[in-house]
Amino acid sequence: MIKIALVGCTGKLGKTILKRILDIGDVELRYAIARRGNQFVGKSVSELVNDKCDLKIIDDIELAVDCDVFIDCTNADAFMNNGYAKYEKMGIPLVLATTAFSQDDVKRIKLLSTKIPVFMSGNFSVTLHNFIETLKFAVKRMSDDTDVQIVESHHNQKLDAPSGTALMIRDALISANPNLSADRISICSVRVGKIFGEHEVIFANNRDEIVTYKHQVMSREPFADGAINVAEWILAKPNGLYGMGDFCDD
Repeated sequence: MIKIALVGCTGKLGKTILKRILDIGDVELRYAIARRGNQFVGKSVSELVNDKCDLKIIDDIELAVDCDVFIDCTNADAFMNNGYAKYEKMGIPLVLATTAFSQDDVKRIKLLSTKIPVFMSGNFSVTLHNFIETLKFAVKRMSDDTDVQIVESHHNQKLDAPSGTALMIRDALISANPNLSADRISICSVRVGKIFGEHEVIFANNRDEIVTYKHQVMSREPFADGAINVAEWILAKPNGLYGMGDFCDD
């Protein structure tokens, strides 16, 4: 049974991952970690989720000395300014489940992956990965007069816009069709209500034809399950930077 240290356990995704680890039962929640000063530090995880687990929440990554893998779902600033150096020092495989990194951040993460296995993705849904593969097939055959629009919708507390998933989709479309560039793909970000995540891709040509593809999730559980599955998978991998394509195609 692998031992997981979950960093960012009090956030929306963190709480979902935490609950799924406890529900699944074939992986162990060894550490639950929150930022220093968080109101739940020192309390048991049972106060976060409806469970009898009495594991105490801690506030220092470096205390997680007895784990097999980290799952970090904090945010880009917290990871780069607080987590990065500690993960580098500890040498334990890392699943990075956050977005909104700058290009310089990504360069540093690639450097980190030369020292430990790092799995990085803007979305951990296997179905979303399959959705993107379908889009890559479609965009190869689109005519030059086709406009491409990505519409992504999330809850009103999501900070980054466009979403990491929308950027993944855009980059996948560009990689599949060399005639496309970022300035030819418009992204519209919607932040309303409690939407977990919707991504719609519209292809519209000048011959009165429109084709629409859409992926929607109804809860955060697909993301949580994906992160847990990836955490198990990465243990057998050498140092390097991995993504959903590596996982799904293995």
